[in-house]
Amino acid sequence: MDTQQQIPVVTYEPLRVIQARKVGLAEPFQWLKLGWQTFTALRTPALVFGVTFAAFGALISYGSMSNPQMVFAFWSGFLLVAPVLAMATYHMAQSHEEGRSVSFGSCGRLLRRNIGNTLLLTLFLAVVMVAWIRISTLTTAVYTGGMSVQIDLSGSFFDMSNLGLLATLGVVTVVFSLLMFALLAWSMPMLARGKQHFATAIASSFAVLVKQPAPMLVWGGLIAGLTLLSMASYFIAFAIVFPWLAFATWEAYKSLFETE
Repeated sequence: MDTQQQIPVVTYEPLRVIQARKVGLAEPFQWLKLGWQTFTALRTPALVFGVTFAAFGALISYGSMSNPQMVFAFWSGFLLVAPVLAMATYHMAQSHEEGRSVSFGSCGRLLRRNIGNTLLLTLFLAVVMVAWIRISTLTTAVYTGGMSVQIDLSGSFFDMSNLGLLATLGVVTVVFSLLMFALLAWSMPMLARGKQHFATAIASSFAVLVKQPAPMLVWGGLIAGLTLLSMASYFIAFAIVFPWLAFATWEAYKSLFETE
């Protein structure tokens, strides 16, 4: 009788990167057009998610003005809630394209099916946000000479004497915004589709920006522009812009990764 204990074989599977289709500079505008068509087809449930997103933004803006020292904490919370709402909107688009009736229950079931990836994505975003806030805080401390800084967003914080600090914080913001865009732009819809694991989705999303920077920056610029316009409307426009951009992102993902 063989009493030798079998040693389990551990196999290493290298990280796989999903290759994206090459796109032109004008294609992001087509994604917006397709996203708008989906929005008009799903107007009522889409507006529910849009109004929810806009309400979160408005409440956080009000809280930031009332408690400026908490501005980073408020906006961090907002950026952690946003991916969950976005994932739910992607699931709505997925149900629509498959010809199934779109309801909050069906979106909830799809979201629960991918809850592990959604939570992992939220945790990953939280780590990036902590790093962003920490570097911004250290930058402010270097310029002010101490860590206990109370930010006065309505006072002298934006005058010319703080030009160096504002420029440095602007550079930090641009760097982290590009990083988050590269890592999350396509990983979120890829995870919503449910066919790839977290690491593959993150790596594949980053690879698109590296290999096709021009069209991806056009897409990022469109998102940034519509976002700023929505914020200028006191977040009211987000009721439409948020689901529109989410549907457009879903169409963009399919165009990049699912077109033969």
